[in-house]
Amino acid sequence: MNYEDMDRETLIKILREKDIMLKRLCMERERLNYYAGTDVMTGVLNRRSGLELLNKEFNVSKMGNKNFVVCFVDVDELKTINDKFGHQEGDKVLIDTAEILKESIRKTDFIIRMGGDEFLMVFPETTIKEAYRIWNRIDRRLKKFNKNSKNYNLSLSFGFCEYKKGHKMSVESLIKTADFKMYSDKLHKKKRL
Repeated sequence: MNYEDMDRETLIKILREKDIMLKRLCMERERLNYYAGTDVMTGVLNRRSGLELLNKEFNVSKMGNKNFVVCFVDVDELKTINDKFGHQEGDKVLIDTAEILKESIRKTDFIIRMGGDEFLMVFPETTIKEAYRIWNRIDRRLKKFNKNSKNYNLSLSFGFCEYKKGHKMSVESLIKTADFKMYSDKLHKKKRL
């Protein structure tokens, strides 16, 4: 083997190692981006990255004159579950809730964990009527979940707000209105008890 062949083989080896290293770095970057934007417990978007995506989707809907719906969701009586069965069971309730929501939405929709026991579901290019159909799927999954639950029934309060073509709404006002409607739903449930 002469000197030039050795250099070529060494160069090829170095380039292969560099390629492997770059692939690992890219995979690590993707993993870090995922964890930076995801709520670790529930696997849905965290508040920061979720609100960024919500703003982008809202602007796309606004420019395209398309309807847009958000749904504020709150887990009912989570504090009672935590107090009675422990925080580990409370965490399980949040994970189960996120799974029920994720299984019920469409590929174009997304979920944000706003904090504690609150989630925000986002339905781009959707009317309120279509959003209620999605909620009906969630409701069916909740009933199925509760049939198999021995200790308590999982209950969610929710509130929708729809951006319609030509409305002068902001993302903040959409969220605030959906949150208000969710609290109305929660109060209505308490009055029935």
